[in-house]
Amino acid sequence: MAKQKFGLGRGLDALISGASEVMAPQSQPLPPDSDTGSLPLVPIESIIPNPRQPRKVFRDDDPKLLELSSSIKEHGLLQPIVVTRLDLPEKHDGTGDAWFDDTNEAKAGGEKGVVKFQIIAGERRWRASKKAGLTQVPVLIKEVTPQQMLELALIENIQRSDLNPIEEALAYQALIQDYNLTQEQVARQVGKDRSTVTNSLRLLQLAPKLRDALINQPENFTEGHARALGGITREEDQVTAMNQVIALHLNVRQTEELATRIKASRDIESAIQRATPPSKRSPEQETLESQFRDALMVKVDLKYNAKGKGTIVLHFNDQDELESLYARLVKKTDE
Repeated sequence: MAKQKFGLGRGLDALISGASEVMAPQSQPLPPDSDTGSLPLVPIESIIPNPRQPRKVFRDDDPKLLELSSSIKEHGLLQPIVVTRLDLPEKHDGTGDAWFDDTNEAKAGGEKGVVKFQIIAGERRWRASKKAGLTQVPVLIKEVTPQQMLELALIENIQRSDLNPIEEALAYQALIQDYNLTQEQVARQVGKDRSTVTNSLRLLQLAPKLRDALINQPENFTEGHARALGGITREEDQVTAMNQVIALHLNVRQTEELATRIKASRDIESAIQRATPPSKRSPEQETLESQFRDALMVKVDLKYNAKGKGTIVLHFNDQDELESLYARLVKKTDE
């Protein structure tokens, strides 16, 4: 088998350092003993969110957001918000002096010399800082292209596990459609295997109700469940199977078995009736199989016999998944 090289991606730090830095005009430095002491402070109201932010769901009552806000209130914002300076059209107040505002509309008595910034990475920190009552925040100002803005926002959210599976898939899709990138190029930019990007994009082909469940019921319906049901052709059958998965608390392996029966049977009701009941295996065995699945990113069957011996079966859907699995298991031992 020919070995394929899989890039690790540039990562957030590398992409940020690759962009051009600019300084904030008339900015106030932070205290020297601060972790962000060499960075400028800008008014928090001069910062606006990025409309291309991959993360779409921000809840004001999110416990993590409230916890971050409390920490910022006590210790300050220790990590800067990465922003870009907006090139807003000039407006005039009748005196010949130019000024800017984020609505692009002239206002009587507008503040001259106002500079607006758009968030590249750190919208959650910005929201928490506003909730904590900060009026100024430290920023790292970068000149970036629209494509780099989307890449940086996507990478930060992936690294922090802030995106639900559908948000991540939509961000990959935007990079492909808006900037004519291939799946391989997207994978390289964000530091993922191509098979990961491919499998993520497949989630967008699911029935709308399955996509909604991925967003709103992550504790009952995971990406593994969704991928297992993705091979079912009819949307109504996908929805029926999803409802069964949630009602019976089926794990991913059981969901895969259910999907196989549905695809092989013309009678979905009889396939549903034969759905595997909750597993009788020990929680430790279930956890171990889940850990294998998460580490290898393929379907894994862990089977035991009465004497404690067993087998591990690895499944793959296409050549990309096989090459990715080869790189994870075989290539690492050669290095």
